[in-house]
Amino acid sequence: HVVHEIQGAHAAVAAITVFKNDPNVVEYTSPQNMPSMHKITLEVSDETQLRAISQKLNEAKLDHHLWIEMPENIPSCLATKPYKKEQFGKTLKGLKLFK
Repeated sequence: HVVHEIQGAHAAVAAITVFKNDPNVVEYTSPQNMPSMHKITLEVSDETQLRAISQKLNEAKLDHHLWIEMPENIPSCLATKPYKKEQFGKTLKGLKLFK
């Protein structure tokens, strides 16, 4: 699981960096919000499902970063910019918490 956690950290930092001027990101990364930062890690079964989730997020206009592991050039995880849970609607429905 350590490799997945590292890749997830890369994707999260990339998403925060790419969308750093977005109001959601500015609020989430503000010093007053630091004690209440919240993340959820969900599990997908394979690359096909990961790409499908990325496509669903694109269709729902939910900003995210699909992390491509190099030099293998394989998508390994994705991270969204900070959103309120209800903004995802049914986009992530059916995914389970990563254990």
